[in-house]
Amino acid sequence: MNDSVTTAGTLPSSGRVGGVEFVVLGCGEPVTVLAHGLGGSTAETRPLAAGLSGTRVLLHFRGHGDSDPLDDGWDYDVLADDLRRVADAVGATRALGLSLGAGALLRLLIATPARFGRVAFVLPAALDRARADGATARLDRLATAMRIGDLSRLQELLLLEVPPSLRATRAAQVLTARRARQLAFTEPPSPRGAVRPIESLAALRTIEVPSLVLAQEEDDLHTVATARTLAEALPQASLHVLQAGGVFWTDRHRARQLLAAHLTA
Repeated sequence: MNDSVTTAGTLPSSGRVGGVEFVVLGCGEPVTVLAHGLGGSTAETRPLAAGLSGTRVLLHFRGHGDSDPLDDGWDYDVLADDLRRVADAVGATRALGLSLGAGALLRLLIATPARFGRVAFVLPAALDRARADGATARLDRLATAMRIGDLSRLQELLLLEVPPSLRATRAAQVLTARRARQLAFTEPPSPRGAVRPIESLAALRTIEVPSLVLAQEEDDLHTVATARTLAEALPQASLHVLQAGGVFWTDRHRARQLLAAHLTA
């Protein structure tokens, strides 16, 4: 597919720029770009976009979806470049990063602190240190199941992200089964060595844009401690901690309200 995009206000339903594909929801101002997590897709960010007004632009980082492959792996500079390309192409004035996407957004803002008028970091996974804990091992297990297309194993691992009380529900079973089919027989993008989104917390002091940091209890991949550290390091940030599984499951309506109030203020 050839790279194609138009100016904000006349955006098509989808587009591609710099090898990065994206889909567009809604119309008008503000224009918000949303970035997913590692091994994720626009299906991850679509629920977060549901409560936002204006135009919502959901990208696939290279190495994900139908965006260009990353033969040499990823690092946060690569991800930040992808995010910037799409944001500039569509005229985005707001940005939301989920997990790995939150790290990409931080990397972009370190270089250009005033690029967006408002930003949101949902379930940030890492800051100034590369992850070297059980979270990394869990991602490795997921990658192995993706390569061989083990649907049952993929669903089992995906269900670990669902609160225990909800894992047997039809909604959880259907959604994780669908996600497992999307991930099966795909090559997960690998990092270029040890990676971290920022070099030091002190660098965040230059990012004076109003920021929302959204976390949830009992999440080993995206700890409340990481979210709190980020919120404390940013000059204009507010932190909201939801109950376990709150962002997508147990308190998703509250999550959408918080994001809408902040990003479309």
